[in-house]
Amino acid sequence: MLSRPTPEQDQARALPIDTLEEHILQCLQQQGENGIADAVDTAISQSAYYGASDLHLEPWADYLSMRYRIDGILQQVALIPNEFQAKLIARIKVLADLVVYRKDVPQDGRIDFKKTSCNRPMRVSTVPTINGEKIVIRLLGDAENVYRLDVLGFQDHVVDNLREIITRTQGTLLLTGPSSSGKTTTIYALLQEMMDMQMNTTNIVTIEDPVENTMDRISQLQINPNVDFTFASALRAILRQDPEVIMVGEIRDVETANMAIQAGLTGHFVISTIHSGTAPGVFIRLLDMGIEPFLVASSITGVIAQRLIRLNCPDCIQAYTPDPVTLEHFGIAKSRAKFYQGMGCESCIDIGYRGRASIGELLLVNDEFSEQVLHRATTAKLYETAKKLGMETMSEDGLKKARKKITTLEELVRVLPSGVH
Repeated sequence: MLSRPTPEQDQARALPIDTLEEHILQCLQQQGENGIADAVDTAISQSAYYGASDLHLEPWADYLSMRYRIDGILQQVALIPNEFQAKLIARIKVLADLVVYRKDVPQDGRIDFKKTSCNRPMRVSTVPTINGEKIVIRLLGDAENVYRLDVLGFQDHVVDNLREIITRTQGTLLLTGPSSSGKTTTIYALLQEMMDMQMNTTNIVTIEDPVENTMDRISQLQINPNVDFTFASALRAILRQDPEVIMVGEIRDVETANMAIQAGLTGHFVISTIHSGTAPGVFIRLLDMGIEPFLVASSITGVIAQRLIRLNCPDCIQAYTPDPVTLEHFGIAKSRAKFYQGMGCESCIDIGYRGRASIGELLLVNDEFSEQVLHRATTAKLYETAKKLGMETMSEDGLKKARKKITTLEELVRVLPSGVH
């Protein structure tokens, strides 16, 4: 499961969260450019030490707001006086090789891992707002063991089935879930497993937007719509490059979907993502896009739907009784309601949660399920068939984790698709 460092584990680097604003303001009040550079480095480095996935700098009417997205939730860290806004943003744009004087257009850039003290590569996005430029910094390059299937939080049988699927020489494996549900991390873990198993005997090519993590022994392509280098055009090109494994970052249109699905039928193993609420819903999405049922039924070997749930902080976990509405949502009697939650402490910076893990449902396609797809069965019918064939739902996976003290029912309500329980 994915955990993040705590102040106790990283005392040499992490500042107490309640003094971080004061420390940044002290840096800003220094004379010269060194103060601005120190403030930016502190803001970025501390976000990494607290395990944040993103750092948000947003100009409000009276302040520049600094927030960290920790375990999927934005946490307010500092309110910086507007007088420092321009210099802070300019410093970040210099680090990301962006055009400093262009403040009227969105810009995207990267910060090399050598440019900050936390040694993490980062992706930077700027957009103009009525109060000035807003910047979001995405921290990349997590710890190496993140890209292993057995640490992501999936149940053992899901990991075993995924490992079996990726040994196949053809077919399509699709991942689905909303943004920030862990799909990219799962894909990188799958690719790492494939490289570990097959060493240098397989030609693996990825098409990404953007490339979030560089991997050795893999050809990684980054799309560029400005020169018409799209997912579809890149896929068309690499099919002439003798690939065995193709990863398409996202199926966004009919052309990409058709090409990816057909590639999975013609001697290639394809991994991609597509937006849908549940694993069975992916098939309806593809049919609605206009993909022929026989192609969908023949090419797709498996679909995994996933979400990221926050984990109870082990240092402040206590027994509690969820409210009656939440219990009723999951059909649990109050007399059987034995659950646990983190109450908030220094280790979890009073959030109650520390770290995240995946919950998921893996749908393995067989002849019976394919027959339902060929007959354009409804989502409800496909869901019923998948459960009959042994698919454990995300809700069932999550409930197991809640009963094992890993998370809370409230967290499951927050992340599960509407209507799923």
